[in-house]
Amino acid sequence: MKGSYAAGLAMMLTLFALVWQVQDGRKRMAASRLLYRAEAISLEVMAAGTAPRAYLQQNLRDLRRAANLDPLEAAIPLALGSQFLLLDSPQAAQEAYLQALEIEPRPETYLNLGKAQFRSGQEEAARENFDRAIKLDWHFKSEIPRQARER
Repeated sequence: MKGSYAAGLAMMLTLFALVWQVQDGRKRMAASRLLYRAEAISLEVMAAGTAPRAYLQQNLRDLRRAANLDPLEAAIPLALGSQFLLLDSPQAAQEAYLQALEIEPRPETYLNLGKAQFRSGQEEAARENFDRAIKLDWHFKSEIPRQARER
């Protein structure tokens, strides 16, 4: 009797864990779809050479929803920071990039944080983050704004 009780309990716990994993996976998939859509819209807007605020505002809403669904995906606050830069809000971009760095330090995040800081007039902090990005991946050297390299 004890063995069947333990087996039943183990089966219930396994079923609970499986349901939880499926729900978690569905949330992460939804977050990925929102992230993909926001990035696709951003690429279209940048290719067209214009940035209609309505599209970018929708991207911000989608990315915030995505962050709630998958708070451990570093690409979401990274994309959020890029949206803020497109909207000419470098302070909000910095906050988003710092969130991304808390989740996962990536060279592109340091690079973009540097860009936001440079646009905010924080040139020394920007250079430090540009240096970090280059130390992690030298390919980013060409991505540093020319004005930041000249000073």
